[in-house]
Amino acid sequence: MDKAKEAGYENVFLVDVSEEPLPFTDDFFDAVYCYEVVEHLTNPHRLLSEIRRVLKRGANLFLSVPAQEIDMGYGLLRHTFVYPGLLERPNFERFLTQMYFEIQETIAPGATEWLVGHNYILRNIKPDDRKDVVDVIIGDYSVQELYHDVLSPERLAEEMARELGFYEQMVEDYLRRGACETAVAILRFLLPRYPSHYDFFLRCSEFLLKYGRYLDMKDVLKAMLAAGKPPMPVMGKIATLLRAAAEDMENSSVQNGDTGSLPPH
Repeated sequence: MDKAKEAGYENVFLVDVSEEPLPFTDDFFDAVYCYEVVEHLTNPHRLLSEIRRVLKRGANLFLSVPAQEIDMGYGLLRHTFVYPGLLERPNFERFLTQMYFEIQETIAPGATEWLVGHNYILRNIKPDDRKDVVDVIIGDYSVQELYHDVLSPERLAEEMARELGFYEQMVEDYLRRGACETAVAILRFLLPRYPSHYDFFLRCSEFLLKYGRYLDMKDVLKAMLAAGKPPMPVMGKIATLLRAAAEDMENSSVQNGDTGSLPPH
């Protein structure tokens, strides 16, 4: 700081941004430049929160961090990180999204560009009506409702596929292991939270059909219809699944003489 003042810079401040607020009012800056800082902090969330606060809505943050997937290690010419994995590109970009910074431009290093980090031009979305990630941890929110205007349509689709893919694997695994009530409870929990994600519920309905959970499958499909009128291709798939369930139930009734205990499809 002393050297900066000796060089003629008047407005110079020394701040531990992991612990202390930046000494500026809200919406103070038209742009913020943060170069190779995040990797040195014990609390990067605090830094990004403070930058978001002092930076005007819609203004740019110019940010650079080392490429952790290239630089991480110990010893000469290597880089040690407080949080291993955070600055690897997919993880760091999710972190930026969670802090409501929209990625405008990216410069990423090649596999052997040892001294080039990840460089970003970010736009401060700065919402007033959505939760900070610290609040999200104890809440119940989807990627779509939190970050739909931060992510590009392609990135949002990727994140939604990642989010729903986890639930899809969980539902299928519980059905496979015979924990059918748990699988059905998960689907009932998810239905009001993802009402327009028809492909996900259609795939899960196919799992229910496969494992003989016909009535549960019908309940899921009815809930899809009750949430709003799906497009015609989805309506066609629903009709196909209902016909398949009716045929299976009829065949099982003929084979077993009753419908009380239906075998898996």
